[in-house]
Amino acid sequence: MRTFFFLLAFSCLGSLKAQGNLQFNQALVLESSAQTCTACWTVPAGKVWKVEQFSSNSDQPLLFYVNNKQLAYMNGYAYSTNSTSYYGARWGVNFPFWLPANATMGFGGMESSKNISFFVLEFNIVP
Repeated sequence: MRTFFFLLAFSCLGSLKAQGNLQFNQALVLESSAQTCTACWTVPAGKVWKVEQFSSNSDQPLLFYVNNKQLAYMNGYAYSTNSTSYYGARWGVNFPFWLPANATMGFGGMESSKNISFFVLEFNIVP
C-alpha cells in the first residue's frame, strides 16, 4: 500500500510543473474477462482518470496493478439478488483514486469465465 501512495505522490509531484485545469471528458466502463492482465488499460496522454469503483463476479482474491506493479489485492465478499451472485471487495487502496496520463491499470488472478469492470471518469488536462 505504501508503494501505491508513493507512486501517487511521485506522479503528483512530477505534474506540478505542468499545471492545468481538469475538464470532464467522458465516463468509461473498462471491462475484461481475462484471468490476468497487468496492464489492460492506459490513461491517454493529456488525460487523467478518476477510478470510482469496480465490480466483479469472481469470488477469488484478485491483484491490482498500476504500471505493471502489484499494488494491492481484493478480498471478495458475496451477496445475491435473483439467484445471481455479485462480489465486491476491500482493496489495499480506497476508491476513488486518480491515475495520471500514461499510467497503466490492470488486475490478476481471476478465475476463468469471470469478469471485472472498472468505472472511470476521464478528464482532459486543459492548460
